Amino acid sequence: MSSVVQSTVAPLASGATRERLRFWGIQSTVSLLDQGLTSGAGFVLNLFLARWLTSEGYGIFALAFASLLFISGFHNVLVLEPLSVFGPANYEHSPLAYFQTQLRVHFLLTAALSMVLLLVAVAMPAFGIHRELVLATVASAIAFPLILALWLVRRMCYVVHRPAVAVWGSAGYLVLLLAALFLMHALGRTNPAVAMLLMAVASAVAILVPLLKLGILSAQCGISYSLKEVLRENWTYGRWLVASTTLFSVASQTQTYLTAALLGLGSAGVLRAMQMPSLVMTQVVSAISLLLLPTMAREYGRGHINQLRTKAVYASVGLAAITLIYAGAMSVFAKPIENLMYGGKFSSSAWLIPVLALVPVFTGVAAGFSMALRASQKPHFDLLANTLSAPVGLVTAVLFIRLWGLGGASMSMVAGFAVYAAVFFWSFLLRSGRQKPFEQGAV
Repeated sequence: MSSVVQSTVAPLASGATRERLRFWGIQSTVSLLDQGLTSGAGFVLNLFLARWLTSEGYGIFALAFASLLFISGFHNVLVLEPLSVFGPANYEHSPLAYFQTQLRVHFLLTAALSMVLLLVAVAMPAFGIHRELVLATVASAIAFPLILALWLVRRMCYVVHRPAVAVWGSAGYLVLLLAALFLMHALGRTNPAVAMLLMAVASAVAILVPLLKLGILSAQCGISYSLKEVLRENWTYGRWLVASTTLFSVASQTQTYLTAALLGLGSAGVLRAMQMPSLVMTQVVSAISLLLLPTMAREYGRGHINQLRTKAVYASVGLAAITLIYAGAMSVFAKPIENLMYGGKFSSSAWLIPVLALVPVFTGVAAGFSMALRASQKPHFDLLANTLSAPVGLVTAVLFIRLWGLGGASMSMVAGFAVYAAVFFWSFLLRSGRQKPFEQGAV
């Protein structure tokens, strides 16, 4: 086993409860710090863009970023998710060689997805799309491989239980992005397309330290894994989630596009600005999920089914409690938060903040159950959840936006995620009600 991994696996194998608690306490804290730095970079970027740009200009950035998130979903299910599941379960003793192969997969996939986004941008002028939105889409296509390369390397850190290494990349990204953003603002060059390119440049530089610290660039592993075999393994797992990620985007991103189409680009910008406080808690849920998914996958790989199930329940209950408390705080302090963030620019829409804060509540409820099913290599339950939540998100978006404007868009998001959480809860109970519910081969 690589020395990179040995020091991190030892606490997991230890029988001392105190040592385990200490290990996971440190890991959780560092994981939250890492996710906090990454989400903090995105939060501050959006905060200043919302303050500096017009509502229409920020709406253009929101749409371009929504498109980037949409195609990143395919990267997530075809690279990041398989890495988190198969890395700990099948490649625990030779992770660096596996990581090197996954990097090759990453660049092949992101090149193809970037080309798709560029083709969309080329076609946009024919439909009379705003010129700045076309430029922002082109910039997001260029930035896409580099932004997601940082996501990939950070995920590798979690697979080998070294979130502290991920912190180096996240901290570097935050510092570089903010420095470049303020430089462009001082030069009067801030616009949606430039913001996308700044994210790419910051990612490209920030990724170097984690790559070196993990030893991925310099490692002589002595073994190698077939690109074709890893691609096949990724596809076998991720094919269930390709349709799922499309449907998830329908449930979570449709509201932004329909708001722009029905209410205008400025309204799309307001909706995105009011989402920012809730996205902070969504990132907390993601941070804990990133930490727990590899451990659940390892429990499954070792046949520890009861431990897997227990972790799932604790994760969902704990995250539900945290997010509910946060939503309550948002309902009390919505006006002061909006004033602090945007100086009263969106004060008439501040009431949307607590409504949108319900989204991470349902995300938290779903998280533990979702991770357990994914770790047990049964991603088709994710497809089921999104198959049921996507029509709810789409239909309610069309109806609610026409009836209640931005309030309708917000309620539509909440409705879609509520169904998403309910399906995962039901699926977990259904599986747990059967004998040995998560064992290999169980359907």
